[in-house]
Amino acid sequence: TLGKSPHYIVTVRRLLSAVFLTLLLVGCGPQLPEDIAAAYEELPQELDFNIHVKPILSDKCFACHGPDQAKIKGGLQLHSEEVAFKPLPASGQFALTPGNLRKSEVFHRIVSEDPAYQMPTPESNLTLSALEKATLIKWIEQGAEYQPHWAFTPPKAHDIPEVPWPTHNPIDHFVFAKLQEQGMSPSREATQELLLRRVSLDLTGLPPTEEEINAFLSDTTEAAYEQQVDRLLDSPHYGEKMAMDWLDLARYADTHGYQVDRYRDMSPWRDWVIESFNENRPYDEFVTWQLAGDLSPNPTREQILATAFNRLHPQNLEGGIVDEEFRVEYVADRTAVLGQGLMAMTLSCARCHDHKFDPISQKDFYELYSFFNNINETGQISWDMATPVPTLMLPTEEQESIIAYLEEQIEEKSEAVEAVQVKEEAAANAWIDAGSYQQLVAQRPQRGLVGHFRLDGTLQNHVPSGQVAKMDRQFSKKEVPNYQAAYRGQGLLLDGDAWLDTKPVGIFKRNQSFSIGLWVHLPKTLDEGVIFHKNQGSRLHSFRGYHLYLRNNRLEVMLAHTWPDNAIIERTTQDVPCDRWIHLMMTYDGSSSAGGLRLYLDGEEQEMEVEIDNLYKDIVFNYLEDQIYEEPIEPGLQIGARWRGKGIGGALIDELMVYDVTLSGPEIRQIVGGSALVKITSKPVEKLSAAERSALRDYYLANYSSNYQ
Repeated sequence: TLGKSPHYIVTVRRLLSAVFLTLLLVGCGPQLPEDIAAAYEELPQELDFNIHVKPILSDKCFACHGPDQAKIKGGLQLHSEEVAFKPLPASGQFALTPGNLRKSEVFHRIVSEDPAYQMPTPESNLTLSALEKATLIKWIEQGAEYQPHWAFTPPKAHDIPEVPWPTHNPIDHFVFAKLQEQGMSPSREATQELLLRRVSLDLTGLPPTEEEINAFLSDTTEAAYEQQVDRLLDSPHYGEKMAMDWLDLARYADTHGYQVDRYRDMSPWRDWVIESFNENRPYDEFVTWQLAGDLSPNPTREQILATAFNRLHPQNLEGGIVDEEFRVEYVADRTAVLGQGLMAMTLSCARCHDHKFDPISQKDFYELYSFFNNINETGQISWDMATPVPTLMLPTEEQESIIAYLEEQIEEKSEAVEAVQVKEEAAANAWIDAGSYQQLVAQRPQRGLVGHFRLDGTLQNHVPSGQVAKMDRQFSKKEVPNYQAAYRGQGLLLDGDAWLDTKPVGIFKRNQSFSIGLWVHLPKTLDEGVIFHKNQGSRLHSFRGYHLYLRNNRLEVMLAHTWPDNAIIERTTQDVPCDRWIHLMMTYDGSSSAGGLRLYLDGEEQEMEVEIDNLYKDIVFNYLEDQIYEEPIEPGLQIGARWRGKGIGGALIDELMVYDVTLSGPEIRQIVGGSALVKITSKPVEKLSAAERSALRDYYLANYSSNYQ
């Protein structure tokens, strides 16, 4: 070999190795190295692909020759017969030729001692033991049969094997046969006391009591053991013991799981799992309800409760996280648990790439991911311990009876309410038809007025209450109001970080009517911010409460128990005017529906797009009512906080008015005055639009009809 190139030397060595092995094979069958031949004799008569072969391929071969398309070397894939039996692109040879070792390149390479030719390569730091090599060789000899992933293979019945030891049931036959296959013998039969202890711990997790042991020892019937098993299966502790493994798999916990690890009560789902085991619920029902019980036709509360299985992942409430990043983490977690818990596969490996060891592509992962990506949730849950949405109401039996009684009362009163409505609306229509609405004058409506802050050099509430608002800023206790020339005299200039707090004015529940209006001058440089709110005004607290918010130059109104699902969310369809004074009024009728939440700009009701209409719990809350503070903190109505933009220089507000009733359109026009009121009062009856007639009817009913109220 003197003077020959390294490539030439390697080629000759490979050729000689192949010739030697071929002569062995042709001459007298697989003359294997001594250690491989010895291991070959220890193998079972028939190999099972999933039990004997696939673990070897997975551990030692798939890293370079598996299902991951991005990591294939030499054009060879060994994870399925469709690709493993194809000719190799470089040489035209075959990695596997069923039943033919001589024509199977895999055989030559795994028995070769040439480091430039053998597989796995020395650089991979992977090696095959003699037993593993023998297994692959025998598998090729027997036809290199592939089988589907064992998780996709339905169980099948097997003949009961014969064994030389006495047995009590068919399961013993299979256990003893495996012992015999391993060259082992059964242990001697346990004593009755030990047998009862074992079965008690297995089925209930609790040792038997002295009384239970004595009862078992004194029972000499053939059914004594079966009766003990039946007793344990009837124990409520059976469900608790059996549920433990499932709770671990489902990542059950009583806290959220991240750094700020606050309490999360998922015990109703836990109790459902325990009850399912105790009732011997069918497995298909047990699994189906947890995966998609809410998609059943007319799902029951129990079926919806079961889907909490999908909501047990850690959830993050820390400030500063990226909401969408963690929402995606939650969805990926559900997908991974589907694979681990119900498919016996590590689906999570395919989140970033095709699975290296199982037939799951990255596309497969995200197709499964999509099934869990369709709920209205947030990645950053509420800081103040609100249960993350979506949630399920779980009234007690007593509460259900009260609800049923109230619903009966509502039904009984419905006819009387409808009769009053017909009568009073007829009177309202007569008032409109008579043209009486044309006598309306610009004035401030007095009914329900609880707050009037003129902001004319003072923060006083001019409704006779003596209450004074205050200026506030994060970490500041002595914020000074900045008065500027405004719409009417003076108003407040807010810089985006300071805000006006009118506490206790502005605290309303979801079943209470209210109206809030003010004049505001918004600069074009303002990107987003809270016009007013009664919450913490941020995602950190899931926007709990209500707000009027500027977002992408559109106005958003919201009432929320827990954003984004247990809420009403609407947005205007038109941009908000900037760099001029405008009047904004938000009204709500206490109906817990989007139809009862309206927004007016300069006295005109705005067209709104409803994003969420699902408010079913209250919007009043105590901020951080826990060990952090000595007493609960209930914020009042706050004006102008968290305004963000480029060099905004602040925004002006003036004439803040708060009502504990739902103002009608004409009443809001009275507040705005000028052209807003003239627009409707100057119209003859026949020129009124349907919307204007409806607004006037609401005005009449609110101001002249005590029966209707």
